[in-house]
Amino acid sequence: MYLKNFKLFVPIILTSTLALSTSYNINAEEEVSCDNIRNYLDCTSTGRQEDIIFVFDTTSSMTDEITAMQTAVINFSKIIADAGINYNLGLTEYKDFPNVEAECGEPNDMPYNIYNEGNLTNSVNEMGSWISSLTASGGNNIPESLLSALAHTIADQNWRSTSHRVAIIISDSIPHPDNSPCNEEGNTISAVIEQLRLAGVITHVIGVNAISMLNLAQKTGGSFFNIEDIRSGERSLNEILITIADLISCTYRINSKFSYQDDILSIETSLLGAEQISLPHINGKTQLSVTACRQDGTICNNYELTPKIMMDETVYKHTADASIFNNPAQLTDFSTLVQVCDFSVTTTATLHIGECVAGVTPRPNEPELNLLVDNNYAEVSWATDPFARGYSLLYAPYSCPINEITFNNISLIPLGLQTKIGASLASGTDLYIAVQASNCSGDSSIDLDMNTCSGSSSFGELHIP
Repeated sequence: MYLKNFKLFVPIILTSTLALSTSYNINAEEEVSCDNIRNYLDCTSTGRQEDIIFVFDTTSSMTDEITAMQTAVINFSKIIADAGINYNLGLTEYKDFPNVEAECGEPNDMPYNIYNEGNLTNSVNEMGSWISSLTASGGNNIPESLLSALAHTIADQNWRSTSHRVAIIISDSIPHPDNSPCNEEGNTISAVIEQLRLAGVITHVIGVNAISMLNLAQKTGGSFFNIEDIRSGERSLNEILITIADLISCTYRINSKFSYQDDILSIETSLLGAEQISLPHINGKTQLSVTACRQDGTICNNYELTPKIMMDETVYKHTADASIFNNPAQLTDFSTLVQVCDFSVTTTATLHIGECVAGVTPRPNEPELNLLVDNNYAEVSWATDPFARGYSLLYAPYSCPINEITFNNISLIPLGLQTKIGASLASGTDLYIAVQASNCSGDSSIDLDMNTCSGSSSFGELHIP
């Protein structure tokens, strides 16, 4: 396949970048800070997916919070819905391990309870019925089984693969210390934080002012709220959840590119806010970090990205010696966490870092294409294939049945390891879009029925009205 034409994309990219000084509805001379960053964010993200799990301590001291939650969750959901977000809600309840001899919980306690077998709901009424069924009881001593509840929230809740993920802890206690006999599953604070990071779960905490609870929020990109403010009457649970809903409702997009050659890992990331325009950098308040862990759990590294300002766009970069991850039989998980003032976004990816041996390393699977069209803006995304060494976006004029109009005008854009691309397109645009993954063993297939113009998960139609 040969690259025939860049005309579709290059002007679009330039337009988005050069419009920075005029597209935002604020004074172009205004200094950007946390006080006005919301003006630059996308607060009307129609169709954006958010999966939000409440991790609720239901020990005997939590009666008032359970009662308050019954109405607070309704207001919380309304704010999310008004932003146009496609949301799902879930619930994990926890008390403690019923180990009476070790003075952990009480006989009828449970370390965690995943509601509805992990099947999330977009019904506020159903979520409300789950909250109404909660009973404050048990717990015995002060530390509870929060770490177990979080580990099973990550593993057992049915998160959507394409959603942003949020957990909201509500508790008046701390988790069991790492080596406590009550910590029966052997979870540690650092390991659970690492699991949350790798799963891309931003964790907000409404809890006690303890280092373990602060770390759960701050190290996953979440916010911390002191539950004692509720109990003293300074703030209500409803007010705090409205604040969290506001943080969820306004967002920005992460465009990340990973490349690996000669044991050197290169990471390049840009942030797009309202109207898909580059998000301004705020010194000391914009932070990007990447956590990398080999899937066998033996090696993990953290990388901090450095801003590089080019014209009106900031690109965040990092290069590192990644030879410790080089293993032909192991995959490496990456999680990018971005924090801009109080607004956090995370993305995840899995890569195969090691020598690609033709005929030995598996050929990549066919990517599953996701296509989002919002007015004249179109975004194409797909899940990372761990064995892919690169992706290509193919596009061609629409014809069905597929004929020479399409075949003679196929264009290709090499994207490296980028798994998302978006642009504003002209009205009347009618295209076929396909994505192909490649490595030394070959390219992923694109299987089509030429008459029905369908059949391949990596292939789709793009129509701009």
